[in-house]
Amino acid sequence: MLCAGTGCVSNGTFAIKEVLERELEKHNLQEEVAVIMTGCNGFCAQGPLMVVQPDGIFYQYLTTENISHLVEEHFLKGRPVKKLMYVPPGEESPIPELHSIPFFKDQRLIAMRNRGMIDPDNIEEYIARDNPTAAIKFVDELITIGESIVNKPEKGRIVPELSIDNIREIIHKNYRIVYIIKKNSIDILTVFEAHRLLRKDKILGS
Repeated sequence: MLCAGTGCVSNGTFAIKEVLERELEKHNLQEEVAVIMTGCNGFCAQGPLMVVQPDGIFYQYLTTENISHLVEEHFLKGRPVKKLMYVPPGEESPIPELHSIPFFKDQRLIAMRNRGMIDPDNIEEYIARDNPTAAIKFVDELITIGESIVNKPEKGRIVPELSIDNIREIIHKNYRIVYIIKKNSIDILTVFEAHRLLRKDKILGS
């Protein structure tokens, strides 16, 4: 999980992502390790940041130069890299796990409870945090809905935020399923909670 908050991005997160993906592929680990960009972790002063799941190992001050060593040690040999971990002021021993770091351990997150833990563009991960079985069922339902749209592409309403005839949506339970009607295909553009407004830049670009 690579932080893609403003602070981390300004310090080179996307360059780090490129090197990380290249190193994983070099060691044939690309199918074993997923590189996911997350929202801000909040500990911006230590960025760029990475949290390795499922153990919650927290890495800080990442650079493109130290990624090769990190991949070889942690992902290939299973040895977390202590020199990239957080060390509290005045202490010598690092704290490996995010939830044990003083900045994080006393926080009680509610609206931001999934911060830095999921891919914000993956609705399945969002649902799975609370109910993995429901996430699988929901994705199956999405597939069924997608297949029904192919037969009747204009069954959905025109997305009110866009007012573009070929970009439509279907409301399913508490989610908006937005799709675009193309000449020879139907593409689902995004799925998100129905109480939220659609971000135009997410669909049309900036």
